[in-house]
Amino acid sequence: MFSTIIWLQFMVKQNIKIIDNLKFPYTFTPDDSNDELVILWNIGELTHVKLDGNEIELERNCVLFVSEFYMNLQVQYGLFRAIIFNKTFLSPVDNGVNACAYLMIFYGLHAINHLPKVIINKNDLNSFEIIWKDILSEINILNNPFSIALLRNSLERFLLLFERNHEQSAYDIPINLKDLRLIKEFQYLVNTNFKELTKVSDYANILEISPKKISEIFGFYYSKKASELIADRRNLYAKRRLMYTDELIKNIAYNLNFSDSQAFSHFFKKQNGITPHDFRSRFKS
Repeated sequence: MFSTIIWLQFMVKQNIKIIDNLKFPYTFTPDDSNDELVILWNIGELTHVKLDGNEIELERNCVLFVSEFYMNLQVQYGLFRAIIFNKTFLSPVDNGVNACAYLMIFYGLHAINHLPKVIINKNDLNSFEIIWKDILSEINILNNPFSIALLRNSLERFLLLFERNHEQSAYDIPINLKDLRLIKEFQYLVNTNFKELTKVSDYANILEISPKKISEIFGFYYSKKASELIADRRNLYAKRRLMYTDELIKNIAYNLNFSDSQAFSHFFKKQNGITPHDFRSRFKS
């Protein structure tokens, strides 16, 4: 096993980082402004990581997919591979629109007991290893658009193969695959449009399905309402801006399309039991 950490940045916000042997301790905080995602592949023995303070068990060849729905990933020990990239790497021309199909794996049932994680099927393990070697090889010779396209193609194959494994995974509760697809598409759309679209009906129009049907599916499979998922994503954005920037509260409210600071404060206090100002003050201190 050798250690490889390669960072690629080209054009505007098209970033990918390949880590063949993760060094510890390692912390990852998804970056809203850069649409960052992480694939964490445990190639060692049974181990644990922490995701938003919750301990997650990962057995050998278990892969965790961390999207912007989470605040913080901590890895203290083990043997891991990782890919960190942003969405525009997969779809640089249309700013992520066509990336949707490849990123569905990141947007499953978001609860600690039902994380987007996959145990690689033994029959597919060799295929994953071959693609991983291709990724390592291609990122070492990136010197022209053709090399970049080959790397992008390998990552897309990687993600689609995981998607197939995910639909067969024992981690997911028994679920109709059509419903699972709708849940993933809904979560992807929320993560892409949460600042502007705030109602379940907004997403129902895009998905060409009734708001009632979305509510029924989430009510049957999930511990949260679809509307609560939208609120959670908006709240997460607000918390990150309050914690990690000095942006004015009124500007955060404006970016989230609240009518004014007072409406935003009411929303934030309902979500967190504390005002935005007090939340920032506690974090900074």
